[in-house]
Amino acid sequence: MSKDIILNIESLKRSFVRNIINIRGESEDERFYIIDNLNLQIQKSKITALIGGNGAGKTSLFNIISGFMAANEGKILYRNNGSNDNILSKKPNTIAKIGIGRMFQDNHIFHNMTILENMLIADDNNFGESPFVSFFKYNKSMNNESSKIEKAKDIFNDLFGIGNFFWDKRFDKADSLSYGQQRLLGLARLLMGNYKLLLLDEPTSGVNPDTIEKIKNIIKLFVKDKGITVFLI
Repeated sequence: MSKDIILNIESLKRSFVRNIINIRGESEDERFYIIDNLNLQIQKSKITALIGGNGAGKTSLFNIISGFMAANEGKILYRNNGSNDNILSKKPNTIAKIGIGRMFQDNHIFHNMTILENMLIADDNNFGESPFVSFFKYNKSMNNESSKIEKAKDIFNDLFGIGNFFWDKRFDKADSLSYGQQRLLGLARLLMGNYKLLLLDEPTSGVNPDTIEKIKNIIKLFVKDKGITVFLI
């Protein structure tokens, strides 16, 4: 696997079974493949787009890569710190920890939490989540929380400029945002995770032209300035 390839998909198959009535009027199970012997390479620090009609298996592929769906056969090799790891069938949290982030078709933000809380919970440093750590290392935990807040502020400023809407409204609930603003928040949250590869499922779907331009610019920034690889539907 070449050093400029971050994800190598080999002979991937995913099938489903559906019940049908055959020509004899009898009920029987029929297996069909939504992904059949797929081979695909994703280049590092590039934008790769996956194009296809409804039901073609695009989201199913993303679900398999990110660990939310099992495959029948194949390999998914992810280049992680110089080694090629087969991530097929690993759990979603394991895949996220090694550097693969996911943005779903819906926004997947926490509507009853504030904008800032949505950012903080997306941070890849989980120091302080243990009650033992929180009790005995209180000062360190508070310093870590402060650094997370600064990180969120820097991300907002980086993406939207100083004095941006999101930082000014950081204590507002996320459900106060418009759908397009929630999409932008979802993209900003990905930078809290320090991911190397981002899977974006139709990131511009359902938003107005102005927001589409903002999303396009953010994706370009991911790749050009951050060196992140983007694989999008």
